Amino acid sequence: MARMIRHRGPDDEGYALFDDKSSNYKIFYGDDTPKEVIDSNLRFAPKVKYQYSSEHFSVALAHRRLSIIDTTATGHQPMCDETGRYWITYNGEIYNFKEIREALKKLGHTFFSYSDTEVILKAYMEWGRECQSRFNGMWAFALWDNKEKLLWISRDRFGVKPLYYMFHDEFFIVCSEIKSIMPITDLQPNLQEMYAYLLDGQSESHPETFFDKVLRFPSGHSATYRAKNGPKELAFDKYWELEQHQYDNSFSERKLKNYSEEYYSLLKDSVRIRLYADVKVSCALSGGLDSSSITFLAYHVLKEQGGNSETLSTVSNIYKRKEYRYCDESYYIDSMMDALDIQNFKDEPNDSQLKQINDYGLWCCETGYDFLYAAAMNTFEICRRNNIKVNLDGQGADEIAAGYPRYWRNYFATQSFMCNDYLTSIFCSPLTRKQKVRSIFRIDNPLTPGSIVENMIKIKIDKDYRAKRVIEDRFIGISVNKALHNSITFNLKIHLRNVDFCSMANSIESRQPFMDYRLISFLNSIPSNYKLRKGWTKYLARIAFNGKLPDNIVWRKDKLGWPQPRKNWFFGNYGQQAWNEIKRSRFLEDFVGMKIDDDIRFTKGVYRPFFRLYNLLRHHEMFFNRNEFT
Repeated sequence: MARMIRHRGPDDEGYALFDDKSSNYKIFYGDDTPKEVIDSNLRFAPKVKYQYSSEHFSVALAHRRLSIIDTTATGHQPMCDETGRYWITYNGEIYNFKEIREALKKLGHTFFSYSDTEVILKAYMEWGRECQSRFNGMWAFALWDNKEKLLWISRDRFGVKPLYYMFHDEFFIVCSEIKSIMPITDLQPNLQEMYAYLLDGQSESHPETFFDKVLRFPSGHSATYRAKNGPKELAFDKYWELEQHQYDNSFSERKLKNYSEEYYSLLKDSVRIRLYADVKVSCALSGGLDSSSITFLAYHVLKEQGGNSETLSTVSNIYKRKEYRYCDESYYIDSMMDALDIQNFKDEPNDSQLKQINDYGLWCCETGYDFLYAAAMNTFEICRRNNIKVNLDGQGADEIAAGYPRYWRNYFATQSFMCNDYLTSIFCSPLTRKQKVRSIFRIDNPLTPGSIVENMIKIKIDKDYRAKRVIEDRFIGISVNKALHNSITFNLKIHLRNVDFCSMANSIESRQPFMDYRLISFLNSIPSNYKLRKGWTKYLARIAFNGKLPDNIVWRKDKLGWPQPRKNWFFGNYGQQAWNEIKRSRFLEDFVGMKIDDDIRFTKGVYRPFFRLYNLLRHHEMFFNRNEFT
């Protein structure tokens, strides 16, 4: 089970087995366990290589480690406290672990390591389940109490780190990736989720997955499971939820100044605590406002701490070929390089390996996604080639600060016509004339008739199932802040999941400064007219960095975001080969209920449904036909 997710942690592995009827336990090492771990005198250091045991054990913890903080033997997992009562296997980072550690020291706790893992253990010992509310970070962990025989499971506020669970026969299984369950049982497809994916796209905000009876552990929740006579269900405890505020939409320059200064301060501190690592750290730099802001702050934080330009590097996905230049952001990247003395590693995706890149992405993601993730995969591949283990990126900025042009539709549909900024934004915002008219007159986008294939799928899907599977509320009749709240609650989780699989596929840890809950709570509390103004998205963020970043970046209106030359790939060899696979597929023919051929243009010329259909086909081949990667 652990070997299936070696890409998430190639540096170390460990195993701990327990008996739920006694205090007995055994610990083991594996092929990737460092010798210094085995030779150490730590209580949780294994001395025996993993083997099937003749004794009865009913609980097991397994861990694959990507060594980031405290890369020595004291960071090994599964880790226990000095008494051997509490054990943990944990994926993620608690960025404020140093502050929590100092607080625990004042309360009498001692520490044998410099890791955030031990901080979680001691925090639980001191505060119980309330400890998770003190954590600022991304996490998914299972903590075993060998005295009370209970397992406490927790996932971070926004679902940055994945976590799944399943009840199978006498087993309760919880894991970071679903493929870890495959050695236990033959997983079956969840057809309703697959139909919904083809119609509506990927979802990470509801429990169902592509695999029948495998459920997604909800973000912002924890759960306790008792090994003795445990029920075949989990009782979840919600420990965090983003508030919905009532807003005073008046505007003042004084408030704008105060808000922009607070935004800058919070983001800078978020970057500061995410720079801590015992390995090389980089920033993903596209030349957009978000990635440039992070790079600028990281550079100055390190400089204030006595670092130099060699302490930090940047990585960029670019396109050198002339026909791909519409996707290339090298001009903006070079502007940042001119402004700051920072090393930049850049490269472009390999066209000849698009199928292999996409297949590996699907294997690591375990669900269907729109298009393919060659640009993101390439960014983290650049990190891996240059021995960089941690990368800071800009995920979340658009959802918390109103960066997408679609939020203008909410603005025009709900903002007062008498607002001083209304006419200015009408003329300056990047919407089409038709979009502006529909927004002003509060007209939602009409439902377009589906193709023959789409209509066939709609017959097969359960309407109630589809209704519960929330992607994002895109109706224009809600306020900007309500739309932003929905984006954070629903749509953002998709982006976070996709960045996690792209980074961990390359054994890289991705950190997102914009996902700091303090920053999100702050932006969530202020009126939307500080976020959208004078035709500019992310107005507050632009004011905060005006005069600090180059003007061509601060006041840049086009938005790309890990762009890819989809048109070229779609109409090139890759697209034609993919279309041929779709037409030959017996699985898709049976799944849709009709043969897909050139006469049915469900996908041709429309990128999103084409890639959804193709990715579903490839996913089925890997996980249910077991043709590759297993």
